[in-house]
Amino acid sequence: MQRLDNQKASTASQDPIEIAAWRSLSDTYKMVYSYIMSDLRQYGLTPPQYAVLRAIGTSRTKQLTMSEIGKEMTVTFANITTIVDNLEKLQHVKRLRDPSDRRLVKVELTEAGSKLYHKIFRSHRREVAKLMKILDRDELQKLIEYTGAIKKNTSAKALSSKA
Repeated sequence: MQRLDNQKASTASQDPIEIAAWRSLSDTYKMVYSYIMSDLRQYGLTPPQYAVLRAIGTSRTKQLTMSEIGKEMTVTFANITTIVDNLEKLQHVKRLRDPSDRRLVKVELTEAGSKLYHKIFRSHRREVAKLMKILDRDELQKLIEYTGAIKKNTSAKALSSKA
């Protein structure tokens, strides 16, 4: 195991700084995601399921169409359908046909789903805050700026590749 770690470190030291930074960002994301996943598991949810509850729970109307949920989460419609199906089986959400356009299906939290969302929301925020306490306010602001710049650059690249 130690030899494998040494090989990784040796390879990493030969990488350009951009690759090393990417690897650091990616590894940090995986570790944080795993930690948050274990926090959500105690509620019987996956991170994508919680993301759907959060998207609906924070929406102005407390109802979102499947496509609005997909845009919020940047995943495919098929994935959203599966996630919503599973949340529906757990009785956390329900689907509603839009009376003015029967093609539109809106999703809203059930009473049980709303209670669970609010319970998890507070707990989740506390856990995330604990993880971020390692950075002071200025460092957190810089992190927001840095990740914002990466998102903006990625978005611009994605748009230009579609043109």
